[in-house]
Parts: sequence; C-alpha cells; structure tokens
Amino acid sequence: MNRANSGRRPPPDQNSIETKYLTSTVGPALIRGLAEIVERRPNDPIEYLATFLYKQVENTRAQKQREHDAKQFEIERQKEEEEKEHRAQLKREIRALREKEENERKEREAEEKRQREAEELARRHRELAAAPRALAAVREEDDILALEFGETELHRQAAVKEVDLTKLLRDNHLLMAARNAEGKTPRDIALEAGLQENVDQIDNYCVQLLQNGNTKAINDLLLCGYTEIVNQLKPEEDTDEDTSDFIHHDIPQLLEKIKELKQAVKEGNAETVETLLSDRKNIALYRDAEGSTSLHDAIENHHYNIALNLLQKYPSLTQVKDLRERTSLDLLNSIDEDTVTEEQRDHYDQLKDSLSSSTTTTTNPQAD
Repeated sequence: MNRANSGRRPPPDQNSIETKYLTSTVGPALIRGLAEIVERRPNDPIEYLATFLYKQVENTRAQKQREHDAKQFEIERQKEEEEKEHRAQLKREIRALREKEENERKEREAEEKRQREAEELARRHRELAAAPRALAAVREEDDILALEFGETELHRQAAVKEVDLTKLLRDNHLLMAARNAEGKTPRDIALEAGLQENVDQIDNYCVQLLQNGNTKAINDLLLCGYTEIVNQLKPEEDTDEDTSDFIHHDIPQLLEKIKELKQAVKEGNAETVETLLSDRKNIALYRDAEGSTSLHDAIENHHYNIALNLLQKYPSLTQVKDLRERTSLDLLNSIDEDTVTEEQRDHYDQLKDSLSSSTTTTTNPQAD
C-alpha cells in the first residue's frame, strides 16, 4: 500500500512562491481560457487554448500601449499648457514693461516741457525787466487812487530768481493788484515761473500791511480787484479782536458793497447807485478782473445817465483803461448810435461831450 502511494506527487502548496507567481500571472488567463473551452468545446482544446493565450498577450500589450499613450498625451498636454501660460506671462511682462517705459517717457517729456515753459517764461520776463520802465501805475487825485492795469515793474521782477521785491512793494503796494494783458497779477507771474520765494514775499507784505494797521492799503487793494489778499490774511484772523473784526466783518462788507454797486450799475438802478455811493464814496473806483471800472460798466450796459453822474463825481475815471486798453470814451465810441433811444439821447450826448472834453484837456494841458 505504501508502494502504491509512493508514486503520486504531493498536492501543491497554495502558499508557495511558485503557486503565487502562477496564480498572479497566468492564472486569470488560464481560467478564462479553460472556461471558454468548456463553453465552446473545440475539437482541439489545446490548440484553442494556445490561440486564446496568444490573443490575451496581444490584448494585454495593446491595453498597456493605450495606457502609455494616454499618459504620454496627458504629459504633453500639461507641458503645452505650461508653455502656453509661460508665453502669456512673458507677453504680459513685456507689455507691462513697455507701458512702464512709455509712461516714463511721457513723464520725462512733460517735465521737459514744463522746464522749457518755465525757462521761456523766465527769459521773457528777463527781457521785459531789461526794457525801459513803464509809466507810473498809480495816480492819486483828491485822495482817490486809480490803478492803471498793464505790465508793471513788479510783473517783470516777479519772474526773476533771488530778487528782493520789498522796495517795489513799499514804494507802491497797489502794484500787487495790477494785471497785465493776460489778466495776471505779479503773484500769478511768480507762481507760473515756479518762484515760490517771490510769491511768499508778496503774501508776507500783505500780512505786514495788516500787522502795521494799514487797513486803508488793504481796502485799496480790494477795490482794485485783488481779492487774493483775503486768503493771505486768514492766518492772522485770530491775532486780536480788531484784526478779527476787520477780516470777518469789514472786508466782507466792503466786497459785498462793491458787488452790490457793480450789479446796480449794470442793471441801471440809479437810485441804488446813489445810495451806495453816499454811504461809501470810493467804491465807485472798483476794478474787476478785466480792468473795467464803474464807468466802463455803465457805458457798456447803455446806462448813460449813471455814467454821466459817475463822470461828474469821479472825473479821474475818464483816463482809466481796461485790459483791452479802452478808456470810457473808446467804449462809448464803439457803441452804434442807432441803438441809442430817444429817452437816452440827451444823456448820451452830454456824456460824449464831457468825455471828449476831458480827453482833450488831458492830452493838451495848459501851461502855467
């Protein structure tokens, strides 16, 4: 009995390395092949199984190739996306760099332009400073000041570096209110030239006028249209009670009276004009930014009765010119006589005769 059993092979060990190897490698294919043989029952099962296993090998290789190709495609796609993003980022950086360079170029050009303009302005005013001195800008008559607008010595000096404006200001503080043909004061000229030290000299002189109690000079500047002085005096508004009252009460009141008179003249309200002038005589000498006086405004608005009344009370106004170099007579001569109504005719004729006579007297003064 032992001899009979000795011819048999022992059953395979399921846990052996060989068994595990066969099970994991060819086991699944053999199971499927044997199952298909049982199902189909081919004439030559061995050949069928061999063919089946060959096909399994081809299918496995094809599947691995597909997986490899898909993986490779994904790698290439990601690489292409990264390259595309890199190119886009590079374009953005180049664009940003070009924009930065363009902005820097524009800033340089703008700065160069500003420098050229400042140099040209300074050059022009140096040339003006070298020109012959203009006629006196202020004329006093019956304690009434009439400022003549135009290019003044203070305009020319305000555009010069490291210049002392004190003497000019002290000699004639009303020069601060004078306006050139472009309607600019000396302070405006200094600002345009970028000379803050000259601006400060003018502003500080205004403050000195107030500190010295020279309120008349400040009122004269306001009458001449130099309203910028209001802002220059603000730092002094709380110095003392009198100063505060002058800044917060007197100055606004004067400006309001000037405004009311200007409005009344333009509207032809003779009664209001008379009332305002009886209360404050010198406001008739106001000047606006165009250099116009109350006489200019009355004539320009065809209120010849008011103009005649102003002329009789303030004859010095006949010689005052606006920024366009027009006297009151020039303005009157520019009016079409056909527009003069019958009601206005007498006042118009009297005004024209008076202005013409005044101009002739000024042009040809009699010798003593």
